[in-house]
Amino acid sequence: MKIIALVQARMGSTRLPGKVMKTVVNSPVIELLLKRLSLSKRINQIILATSQNPENGALVEHVSKLGFTVFQGDENDVLDRFYQASKIYQGDIIVRITGDCPFVDPVLVDSIIDKFIEGQFDYFTNTLPPTFPDGLDVEVFSFEALEKATKESNKSTEREHVTPYLRNSNSIKKGNYISDFDYSNLRWTLDEYSDLEFINEVFGKFKSTIHFSWKEILKLIHESPSLNLLNQHIMRNEGYLTSKLNEIELRKNVDFTLSN
Repeated sequence: MKIIALVQARMGSTRLPGKVMKTVVNSPVIELLLKRLSLSKRINQIILATSQNPENGALVEHVSKLGFTVFQGDENDVLDRFYQASKIYQGDIIVRITGDCPFVDPVLVDSIIDKFIEGQFDYFTNTLPPTFPDGLDVEVFSFEALEKATKESNKSTEREHVTPYLRNSNSIKKGNYISDFDYSNLRWTLDEYSDLEFINEVFGKFKSTIHFSWKEILKLIHESPSLNLLNQHIMRNEGYLTSKLNEIELRKNVDFTLSN
């Protein structure tokens, strides 16, 4: 059983162009993400899943030099990009991580993978609904579920955002990993310049290492609450909003697992 992580990233961004290659503590954001994720004990292979658009050249070159695998697929049909990459690299279990989340926590990722396997789920996440900070989002699904989604998804939003079909389908077994406290109001992702300021400040506080846990970030914010003021005005998931009514609907047929 092969577990692969597909890190979705590209240079195009309307709010912060080239955001995944922005420099934080002397390294591009995508490099920090990949190095942190590489500490996962459950993932067998990490693959950058980007598009064939020529503007991604610098991203592809840098990630390749780091020694990570790169797959280039369709620019807009990201669901097919994931499917083709999963077929080529023979992933039985796929972990979806977005490239604008440099605080990805490998221990949290492994816990979610373990719960996915233990519960024999088709789709498992910590965002249905979210209780972790925005930027710690993890989605895990089987190749079979991905294949089903690829064949049956016919809406542009389903193709662009990869997992809406899996999240909304009643024909697959879904589960959600919830925190012991709701931290979903915290914003640790990268979409705006103020996000970059926040990320720079946090990494700067941990001067000797880029490897720190998400709970250590919580402690840092507790000790320096002014950090939260940098970017907390931005709404979560502005690129793909779900109404409260739909969120309630998403809770149906979902198994909930409390984090340790």
